[in-house]
Amino acid sequence: MFVGRKEDIPRVGPGDIVRRKGESVASDKVLSWGRAVKFLLRKVRCDSSRRLFLSCQTWLTHLQTVICTISLSAGLGNLYRLPQMTLLNGGMPFIVAYLILTVLIGLPLLFLELGIGQMAEEGFIKSWRVVPFFRGVGYVKLLAGCLVCIYYPLLIGVSLFYIVWILKGSLPFPECAVVKLTNDGYSAKSIDRQECLKNTFLESAFKNPYWYGIFTSLLLVIWSLVIILSIRRSKTFMRSLLVLIFPTLIFFIALMVRAAIAEEQVDGFSKLVSDIKWVDLHSANIWYYAAIQVFFSTNLGFGTFITNASVMYDKVNPLWTALGYLSANLLFGIGSILLCYIISGNFHITQTKQSDITEVHLLTLIYDMAVSSTEKDNKIWAIVAYCLIVSVGLISMATMMYTVLKVITEENKKKLKWWKTCLITCFIGYIAGCAALLQNNFQIVRLLDGYIVGNLIFIAVIVEVFALITFYGIEKIQCDFEFMLGQVLSKFWLVLWWIIPLLLTGIFCWGLATLPFGNDPEWLSGTGWGVVLMATIFIFAMGIYTITKQDGYSFTDKVKTSFQPSKNWGPKDPMQRYTWVQWCSKIQQGERDFTLKRRGTRDYTKGIKKEAKKKAVQEKNITPQSPSFVSYEENGNGQIRIVANNPTVLSQENEMTYKKNSVSHSNGSSEWTSTAKRKDETEFKTNMNPYARNSDSNEEYGLFRKGPYFIDEKSIEHVCHRKYSNTEDATEL
Repeated sequence: MFVGRKEDIPRVGPGDIVRRKGESVASDKVLSWGRAVKFLLRKVRCDSSRRLFLSCQTWLTHLQTVICTISLSAGLGNLYRLPQMTLLNGGMPFIVAYLILTVLIGLPLLFLELGIGQMAEEGFIKSWRVVPFFRGVGYVKLLAGCLVCIYYPLLIGVSLFYIVWILKGSLPFPECAVVKLTNDGYSAKSIDRQECLKNTFLESAFKNPYWYGIFTSLLLVIWSLVIILSIRRSKTFMRSLLVLIFPTLIFFIALMVRAAIAEEQVDGFSKLVSDIKWVDLHSANIWYYAAIQVFFSTNLGFGTFITNASVMYDKVNPLWTALGYLSANLLFGIGSILLCYIISGNFHITQTKQSDITEVHLLTLIYDMAVSSTEKDNKIWAIVAYCLIVSVGLISMATMMYTVLKVITEENKKKLKWWKTCLITCFIGYIAGCAALLQNNFQIVRLLDGYIVGNLIFIAVIVEVFALITFYGIEKIQCDFEFMLGQVLSKFWLVLWWIIPLLLTGIFCWGLATLPFGNDPEWLSGTGWGVVLMATIFIFAMGIYTITKQDGYSFTDKVKTSFQPSKNWGPKDPMQRYTWVQWCSKIQQGERDFTLKRRGTRDYTKGIKKEAKKKAVQEKNITPQSPSFVSYEENGNGQIRIVANNPTVLSQENEMTYKKNSVSHSNGSSEWTSTAKRKDETEFKTNMNPYARNSDSNEEYGLFRKGPYFIDEKSIEHVCHRKYSNTEDATEL
């Protein structure tokens, strides 16, 4: 007799006859020894290969998530806007304010967004089913994301202009050079870096269409690349991040190495740490712009992480993801600041005039340093710096476009296919960018970056967090996060979530009261603050409209309903939703059953593996009297049948007793059938699986067994059974 554990044999029922696919009943026959051994070996090889493939696939998925997270942290707002704002706002005091706000606001807000995204499993507009009255906040975020997609390509276009013109000729550019006759011959001296850009690439289209045509051509190239990066939903987006992060890291590391070996590195670093004006920390200017910079650097408030939580971060711990992302984000951000100061050396990098375009300050600074440098490789390092800005700009565009496209596709209920939505959106963005260039001196970019986008996100985040902790309730938030984490949520996070709206509201009001806004034209500042005011009004107007659409007998009932979670709030996946409902009911009873934690997470998978290992250890001690003991019995003709021992195991379920009975046939073989005994002691046959471990069943929601059913025909001698869950030992052929 050949004996083995149940893991080592094919999952077939005892006494079943093996039939090939497509054969008739008349062709049924038992397995020979050779065929049985070959069948077992083939199955072992397939199982081993499948386990290896799944293991590699799991590791590749984790690696892909890590690389995409690093890529998200290396965006244009972090590697370009952060060092530029540091240069323009006092250096070290701004860095200190930025770090404090990143910890107090960025970390808890990112943790909250990832949790809400994993709960909703949809875009950042539909996530407002949690409090329908504030659905307008989602549309304000959508508007901010669309505006970013208009002016980010303009900054990338200026970088491409510098790359092309540096490759085309010498420095300084002939269009920006003043030729003078000296004793040594003719010499070229560059005009002011900002004036050079204004007189060439940013010159008015009505004065010189030549430069406008070049800029629009570069914009067409940029938007064509954006289409390629966004045309095929999530797969294209994640592949774009995987592809773009490698040249970004190469350029960044190359510049860091260049800074480390630079002769003027001591002079450059001393400018950052010497003559620090700590009194600037008492100014609203520092804290207001530092708070806005946190949103741009981390992509918080734009809905990026709420959207990606159901795609890229659907099976990760939101807390550890938030910590890892912010660590990478700070590494890139602080590194880019040090890079600017060290490479600059003795160059005056903070000097600006009132007429300067602050949004391109760093771009023109790189050009000016390359012109002033006496080194032979100055052009090469300038090109590397501009290539870095282009690559991180494309990462930001791919991220923002994916976020915007997913929301638009969900809101139109997928009536318009993704690729069509992508083409239409990119075309509109290209036209809007070309229109923005018609205004001189990048004033539209100043309007969007300096007034509208940052303040829209500022207000949206304040209203969002306030609505969640006030109307949804801090207790429900704690309940949901414990369901996702599988452990008790620290009160520390609850306190930080309360602090966020209070702190941001204080900074925003302080900034409005003390910041000087008279440096820009009246039409520009008036338009900017007008749009922000209209967006704030829109949030509450959208709330009133939502009230009218609620179900209720009276207006008061509709108002109450609009401030309560809708019926569709919660996990979209039916399996997780059912478990979540059970979890919430346990919480209401004062219990925390962490066996109901969110399925699909890595923690849950580890828990399942631990349970499987425990069962494997228990099954090593199988005895011949165990119902799961399976053996191969050979008859005199060189053939075998699969049989099982111990036919008298009883189990109680649904007020009926099931007994596994042995049936002996005239040919000497044995099979098992299932009979049940009613309360009146009459027996009947059933298709209840005789090898289902009913006593320790731990089936999950969603695994619905077909039966048991009653079989009244007494002529049926044997019933085959299918394996519907891991708690069963038999299967149906």
